[in-house]
Amino acid sequence: MLLSTRAPYISERRGVERSVESSSISVREDQVPSPEELLGFRVGDDRKLAGWSQIVDYFQVLGGRSERVRVDEIGKSTEGNPFIVATISSPDTISELDRHLESQQRLADPRTIDDQAAAALIESSKVVVVVTCSIHAVEVGASQMSMLLAHRLASGDDPDVARILDNVILLLVPSSNPDGLITVKRWYDATIGTEYEGVNPPFLYHRYAGHDNNRDWFMFTQAETRLVVEHCLNRWHPQILLDLHQTRPTGMRMILPPLVDPIGPNVDPVLQSQLAMLGSHIASELTAQGKPGVAMNVVYDGYSPSRSYSHYHGGIRLLSEVAGARIATPVSLSKDELKPTRGESPSTASWNHPLPWKGGRWGLDDIVEYHLAAATACLNHAARNRSTWVESSYDVRRRAVTAAGNPSAYLVPEAQADPNTAVEMLALMRTADVEVHEATAPFTADGRTFPAGTRVIQQLQPNWAFAKTMLETQSYADVREFPGGPPKEPYDATAHSLPIQMGVSTIAVKASFDAELRPLDVSSAGRGGVRCQASGRPVAYLVRPNTNASVRAINRLLAAGARVDRYLEAFEAAGAVYEPGTFCVASGEAVAELIAEVAERESLTFDAVIALPDLATDRIQAPRVGIYKSYVPNPEEGWTRFVLEEYGFAHRPLLDGDVRAGSLRADLDCIVLPHQRTRQLERGQDPSSYPEEYTGGLGDAGAKSLRAFVEEGGTLVAVDGAARYAIQRLELPVSNALAGATRSEFFAPGSLLRVELDTAHPIAYGMPATAAAMSVSSPAFDVSRGSVVARYPAGNPLLSGWLIGAERIEGKAALVDVPMGEGRVILIGFRPHFRAQARGTYRILFNSLFYSSSGNSSR
Repeated sequence: MLLSTRAPYISERRGVERSVESSSISVREDQVPSPEELLGFRVGDDRKLAGWSQIVDYFQVLGGRSERVRVDEIGKSTEGNPFIVATISSPDTISELDRHLESQQRLADPRTIDDQAAAALIESSKVVVVVTCSIHAVEVGASQMSMLLAHRLASGDDPDVARILDNVILLLVPSSNPDGLITVKRWYDATIGTEYEGVNPPFLYHRYAGHDNNRDWFMFTQAETRLVVEHCLNRWHPQILLDLHQTRPTGMRMILPPLVDPIGPNVDPVLQSQLAMLGSHIASELTAQGKPGVAMNVVYDGYSPSRSYSHYHGGIRLLSEVAGARIATPVSLSKDELKPTRGESPSTASWNHPLPWKGGRWGLDDIVEYHLAAATACLNHAARNRSTWVESSYDVRRRAVTAAGNPSAYLVPEAQADPNTAVEMLALMRTADVEVHEATAPFTADGRTFPAGTRVIQQLQPNWAFAKTMLETQSYADVREFPGGPPKEPYDATAHSLPIQMGVSTIAVKASFDAELRPLDVSSAGRGGVRCQASGRPVAYLVRPNTNASVRAINRLLAAGARVDRYLEAFEAAGAVYEPGTFCVASGEAVAELIAEVAERESLTFDAVIALPDLATDRIQAPRVGIYKSYVPNPEEGWTRFVLEEYGFAHRPLLDGDVRAGSLRADLDCIVLPHQRTRQLERGQDPSSYPEEYTGGLGDAGAKSLRAFVEEGGTLVAVDGAARYAIQRLELPVSNALAGATRSEFFAPGSLLRVELDTAHPIAYGMPATAAAMSVSSPAFDVSRGSVVARYPAGNPLLSGWLIGAERIEGKAALVDVPMGEGRVILIGFRPHFRAQARGTYRILFNSLFYSSSGNSSR
């Protein structure tokens, strides 16, 4: 039977889940019902998934019937669905939650209490454990299991439950991605009984981030991240965060800490030890229960803070990965089908994997069982060692506020190339509960004098580890698979320095210093307005192109019908010098009022001028943008949409069929091919696994259509891996200088590299002469014909992270404008908006879009 792709319920529908599947089974109002009683099936049954509305309903029933459970809707997901947290503890604790919250908050800042008060609080405080479920929505087991865990704690009366309730406050997040669960269930239910049963959806299971949604834990761009950080982590300061995931079906049955090296250098040694201890305990407990295939110390490292917020806030984040199935459909695997990879040896017994799984049936019930056993073991350990967990967390924070080190502070000058982005970086620090001050008078540090208004982030504060990690430069260790062998691939990016990738100037101060400081109000840190350069009626308003915020402002003005031009060269007006790419907004009816509003909202300065130089300009129109959307789910496509929407660019999706159909130029000025592997772009999904409409990729017809689009005057922007595709399929006069290079010859695993820019070129308007480009072993170009807009400098370009083979890219192009027919192809050999982090190179993408819709309009 073929899956009917015409049925509306299988489409990528988004939005609030409204329908609620109901059970005909009645439950007495004085009972705490089991999930089965309300759902009508057992959690973990083959081919049965509880939907998000059912899970929410179940938790609301528990909250209404058990004195041990409190359920709060703490906000809405990205698509407007309820986001809930269940707080579970003893009835006495639940009735006094405010008192326990106050205790946690006092212990979280040792500067506010003396040793005697701390000892008393430690003696009376509970361990706070946060359990987050199924952030990756196809990993459905944990969200299903959450109901069983909650039911056991809400209704059980055995000694283990009593101990947990008396010593632990559990904050249970049944789904960290409700929208994704809704999408996955809708897709999965439609595949049941077809030859495609249990394949993952051919679209992202988070509107923007997809699988990257657990890489958002220092940028806080997504609603779900902010809700958990604000309401669970910053508010309750948990000692333990248990983050429940699933991994490939053909590997270990479960992977737990200890993590593999490296661990982030600013993670307190005690937290590293506790993480290893708790992971080993859970592994031991499951092995003792006869659960095979439980492994430790494989695959996952703890270097990147993008997944480890708690490690820098006085607690641990314990990652648990259970082998998956085909969503809720079981799989059968022989021992020979278990595959060794990434350091896993699923069929081999070892000290960190003493009881291998021998193969057989593996289904959702197994996944749920392993998750439940792991969560229970974690809670039991916390309960049995309450005072140790509470005291250790307090000691970590006490060391943070008493142990001086180097640097003593980071300074963020008020004067910045992009002051708005600097304020965004400071706002991120505040979101992460980092204290930020500003100087109210000049001061001296390390022999230099700094003016009033300088922003100061000092050490000796509870969350200094987070600040230091995000503000310093990363120097990743040269880790090899074996001595003399190829580099061992890190689990995530090796560079995350915010100042470097956001283009913000910071100064690390070594010695302690005195300064008059006050807390910085980030909400009022930016300043904007209209500045009149001379008396008289303005003929236009100028805004410099060196800030990302200027782009959002210009898009608002374009949407309101304003005329906008860009100057093609530097010029002087009213005694001020303006760089190439300066935006010029023509004066007109209601324009002055609109610009004043936009200037205030975006914290931008517009200069009102009464005369303009007679120089060449380009007229800017709102570009008509299409973003290619593969049926191979691609987080880079989601991040592209997110960033463009944040800055006011309208866009439309282009599916395989849209591109193959051709006639693209009539409706579009620019097509963006986000980073993706060439094979995925060309072929799409495997036709043996998906219905026909989701397969085939761009194919020959798509490549032909893209070529015609460019030749007819369109602009194709190809990012990173998509640049490789464009070079090959459009037969560009450019080659990838790194083609065929092995990891031993060139390797840049999420590293920030220096590039030099031609700032007179429209694609680099408003950029500094040098910038940091995020390379994920990205291509570098040899150019036979076209304009090199950015290239790698002589010498080693590494700014942060890890780089092997710097000599392979020395002098090579990183950003190229290639003319083709009446249009152009822009090849970006790095990730200019990587995970909404690399804000220092956003303008390269934005300029590319404006370039596609500009036309000469010399004054």
